[in-house]
Amino acid sequence: MENKEIINIGIRQIHPHPNNPRKDLGDLSELAESIKKNGVMQNLTVIPMEDQPGEYMTIIGHRRCAAAELAGITELPCRIIEGMSQKEQVSTMLEENMQRDDLTIFEQAQGFQLMLDLGETEETIAQKTGFSKTTIRRRLNIAKLDQKELQKKEQDDSFQLTLKDLYELEKVEDVKTRNKILKESTNSRELIWKSQSAVKDAERAKKIRQITDMLMKIGVEKAPETAMNEQYSGKWEVVKEFDLDKDVPKRINLKETNALYYLLYYRSFRVIKMAKKEKKVLTPEEAKRKQLDKNKKVIKAKLKEMDANRKEFIQNIISGKINAVKDENGIQENVWKFLIKTECYLSPSSMRRFYTGKVDYECESEEKEAAQKSVDNLNFTHSMLVIMHYAIENIGDICDWQGYYKPDTGNALIQAYEALKPYGWTFANDDDKQLLDGTHELYLKKEV
Repeated sequence: MENKEIINIGIRQIHPHPNNPRKDLGDLSELAESIKKNGVMQNLTVIPMEDQPGEYMTIIGHRRCAAAELAGITELPCRIIEGMSQKEQVSTMLEENMQRDDLTIFEQAQGFQLMLDLGETEETIAQKTGFSKTTIRRRLNIAKLDQKELQKKEQDDSFQLTLKDLYELEKVEDVKTRNKILKESTNSRELIWKSQSAVKDAERAKKIRQITDMLMKIGVEKAPETAMNEQYSGKWEVVKEFDLDKDVPKRINLKETNALYYLLYYRSFRVIKMAKKEKKVLTPEEAKRKQLDKNKKVIKAKLKEMDANRKEFIQNIISGKINAVKDENGIQENVWKFLIKTECYLSPSSMRRFYTGKVDYECESEEKEAAQKSVDNLNFTHSMLVIMHYAIENIGDICDWQGYYKPDTGNALIQAYEALKPYGWTFANDDDKQLLDGTHELYLKKEV
């Protein structure tokens, strides 16, 4: 019940509400100076504290109370409201702060979550606060994040966390993955790239489950754990392969289903079977050569996966999913040095291939025209990134015929990827870095 009468209450009897959505009261010096000169011009709204006669908690006026204390004021004009439920208290504080634009995005998120915990729904919160249900849902997604890590990133000026970053992170369905990305990202761009990659990974995982279900129904079993590392050993034969970046077929037809296995291999899903055994006994030299050939094939497969990640990243830069870099001179310089070093040959068809994924003679005329239109719309920096992508794909092998790492090729590739770092590029794992710097175990080591 509201007491319309305004009475003065000693400032030491007025306490901040523990559930006040506004955690940071900001700089109080200007308000304190104003109160010294003019006094408190607007009353506070307080509620009696349970089992503590004469003590009150602030509902409206937290900043005024704190500033008045700084100004040396001993009493404050207050309106007392009795019988407010916890839900009504939080709702009133949240509404008051939002009307004044006093809350940060993160404080809004925590306030909405508290209201939800107290029994409100997205619809009733929208009615009481004036925010749309979409905004409320997004704020609640922010509230699910690790709040300590979120606060740490928010306070890090070099990180420059924005609402757009958080909306990008929100697209990652799994909250644990969101928190992992938030913790591991060193800047805003890296967070966006990791979020976009996680969304793609989740889409592929869904396709894997769909394909697996269809294969299991027709009797195809999971491949042994060793099969992944035996794909280029001659032990296995690929019967069918599904690209996980393409649509899943409605049904899977196989001529035979006996002794077939399924296997995830990078961005593809394979149906494999045991190859016919070779009766020939290999000499030590032949066995060594066979292992080297296998290693070289694995290196090529890993680099192909890196190519796919890089193309996706550049596409995101061009489409605006990844923000432009203000100073592009350093990027252009790195790309240019790489193109000179690799003696890149450029043609209109190679630019179009970035969009079609095919050489010109494999494309319909409409397909070529659409690709050329996309090329024509590229700005200078984006054009250079497309050329760089083409040059990397055609740079040649990173190891020689014997299986030794080629430093010139590796160093050139490292320089190319340096051009993508300002946009937030990170390698998927240490495996990729080791392939480029020559420390990977797949390379033949030179005797010292």
